[in-house]
Amino acid sequence: MRHLFELLEHTNRSVFLTGRAGTGKTTFLQNFVRKTGKKFAIVAPTGIAAINAGGTTIHSMFGLPLTTFVPTVEYVDRNEAINIPNLLPHFKYRRDKLKLLRTLEILIIDEVSMLRCDILDMMDLALRTARKSPLRFGGLQMLFIGDLYQLPPVVRPENERMLQTFYNAPFFFEAKALEGLHLLTVSLTTVYRQTDLVFLTMLNAIRDSDLENINFDLLHSRYQPDFDPEEFYVHLVSHNYMADAINKQKLRALKGKSHIYKAKVWGEFKPNLFPNEEELELKEGAQIMFIRNDKDESKRFYNGKLATITELRDEEVKVLPQDETRELTIERETWENKKYFIDQENKVAEDVIGSYEQFPFKLAWAVTIHKSQGLTFDKVIIDAGKSFTSGQVYVALSRCRTLEGIVLKTKIPAQAIINDARIQLFQQDTDAGNQIAAIVAAEQYKYVGNKLLQKLNTQELLTEAEAWEAAIQESTVIDKTETLPVAQQLMEDLKALETVYGKFAAFLNHRLEHYTQAPGEWLPIEEKSKGAVAFFFKNIDEKVFIPAKECYAETKGSKGLKAYNEVLKGLIDSIASYLSILKDARLLDTVLMEGEALVVEKAVSKKPTHIISFQLFEEGKSPDEIAALRSLAKGTILGHLAKMAAVGVLALDRLFNQEDIKLFEARFKQQNFKTITEWKQALPDSWDYNEIRILVNHYTYKTSR
Repeated sequence: MRHLFELLEHTNRSVFLTGRAGTGKTTFLQNFVRKTGKKFAIVAPTGIAAINAGGTTIHSMFGLPLTTFVPTVEYVDRNEAINIPNLLPHFKYRRDKLKLLRTLEILIIDEVSMLRCDILDMMDLALRTARKSPLRFGGLQMLFIGDLYQLPPVVRPENERMLQTFYNAPFFFEAKALEGLHLLTVSLTTVYRQTDLVFLTMLNAIRDSDLENINFDLLHSRYQPDFDPEEFYVHLVSHNYMADAINKQKLRALKGKSHIYKAKVWGEFKPNLFPNEEELELKEGAQIMFIRNDKDESKRFYNGKLATITELRDEEVKVLPQDETRELTIERETWENKKYFIDQENKVAEDVIGSYEQFPFKLAWAVTIHKSQGLTFDKVIIDAGKSFTSGQVYVALSRCRTLEGIVLKTKIPAQAIINDARIQLFQQDTDAGNQIAAIVAAEQYKYVGNKLLQKLNTQELLTEAEAWEAAIQESTVIDKTETLPVAQQLMEDLKALETVYGKFAAFLNHRLEHYTQAPGEWLPIEEKSKGAVAFFFKNIDEKVFIPAKECYAETKGSKGLKAYNEVLKGLIDSIASYLSILKDARLLDTVLMEGEALVVEKAVSKKPTHIISFQLFEEGKSPDEIAALRSLAKGTILGHLAKMAAVGVLALDRLFNQEDIKLFEARFKQQNFKTITEWKQALPDSWDYNEIRILVNHYTYKTSR
């Protein structure tokens, strides 16, 4: 684990982290994101996987179309697929998304076994476009996490023919983007879930489709078709309808009254992201399964832990966990839908754009094999005889800690144990073996040098300065005689810095290429790097940043110059970000900016983000205009205004007509709904959650005075 962390942290190598079920892939991910100094983001192929990993979906992150992609410039029927020319227009990102994609140092893709190859190729094109780099993924380091022997990508029959024309298989490793990437596969081998060697040997043979070494007699000794389960057995089935039918039947069989618990949904949180039912029907005596780990230090429950409901109340539920004698009182928990952005310190930060509040469990007499991936049980009833995709039998059997805890409802025929030989071949070809430490030793110095050169590179600033000059030329309002010479001189200074950059890059690359890790050889590299950082900081600050800010101060807010000012403001923000990055530049563990800390005047305000939105609203701008100006979703802006409504300072007539205000005010006096979801159901369909929250906050404040 330590060598793997060093490989990811101190090189730019892309890695596929894999391992059998229960080997600790999720644990490594959690530890890595806690310890890394790199700017990272986590994405996943599905909404539930993304929420569980603490990230966002791939399609949300990159704005990808849902259409099948084919890597060709030739014409294709748009009803069947999208080609490269048709895909590229999707990558006209806003400034904040471009900044995020260009600032990232490592992108983590969890549950990669479910990622289709064509989606990975779309990600590659998106990153190369955004980062303006011909390198694979725009030069961004990739960490893929998953087990290809478990659940494969879903390919609909109507898409299969088109994919087969361009790809050998739907797996992520068949993507064109991985050709020439020198991807390393690192396999975790210690299984923590099972300890019985006989059972482990059987699981490994099933995983590898090694039919000769599968003891079918031992496996089918667990076949009990008429087994009447006692408490805490979970049915693992292949299809959703089978799981739903079992859960409904078991719930109906319980005596007592059903309680319906409605989830509280806020902001952007689409139904496909819901971790359990929006309307959770429960009865006392119901068998449930926790669907997340307890955040409390006592760790009362974990994802997959079973329990029985003992008491139902309005805002809490009492449960008795499996094999325990002490009841737990469970309250609702919140899942957050996040959006990544770059904050004022030029760090990757998260903005919560939506939330889902519900009890952290679901009915669990039955679960689909697909949804059981990553969970651990003590007792399971498996109906995998109808398995229809590779890996389903292995996933189902490996959910259980012991062979004795398994009951087979149907026998598992040999033909149900499906494997794809291409998986083994791919992992063999890319296996890192015991070379990780050697790779780190050989590549870490070249990596830190390239990282420093990326920070010093002024090409992006020159591009934005050229855009500023073009905006001056196009403007019919700006005084060209005063502003144009400033812009042209600024570009000349940036071009001069490009020459200096080229000389320093040649020096650094040459020294690092021949560096033998002798202390005497490292000192000149370090000293020269410190000098380069100080030189670029001083010149960019004095010759580029200050002149640009002075020009902006003269035109800021001027009538007829909105588009011009946005271009100039973009340049200033980029310069501020560049200087901020140089302040934190390091060469290994050495900080390169010496002396007193140089203060970079940020081009953005340090006020809370909802205050900025409110001030723009007060200036007369609509939520749509504010969203466009700030490169944020309209829902986020309405969420900001809802915070201001909660303190009674928001003018409702700017957002709502008088009829709607009167309607809501009358309903508010009559009703006492506890959730926004309940309000949504009681109001016209045209009202969205954010608008309702603003009104609820406003009138709640008024009645509390």
